[in-house]
Amino acid sequence: MLPPCCHVCHLEPDQSPSDGARSDFVLVYFADAVNPPPGWVGHPAGAVWFCGEHAPLGADRKHLTSHSALREIDAALGRLPRRLRP
Repeated sequence: MLPPCCHVCHLEPDQSPSDGARSDFVLVYFADAVNPPPGWVGHPAGAVWFCGEHAPLGADRKHLTSHSALREIDAALGRLPRRLRP
């Protein structure tokens, strides 16, 4: 499993503010998430980390595929999708 890193703000647990406002991380499973077989090692496809502040952006779109959801989140934030950034 990949360590937590928010898709929106790139916050990681060791960078969390001391007030705890964004210290909780949520792994959102989108519609294309695959339940890996027992003993499988790695990060589940279709699952994306969000900090506590940005988790609702993912949770509100969990009915979408991860690709569609992340593109929609990036568009809502007014930024290019991650893959298209220079």
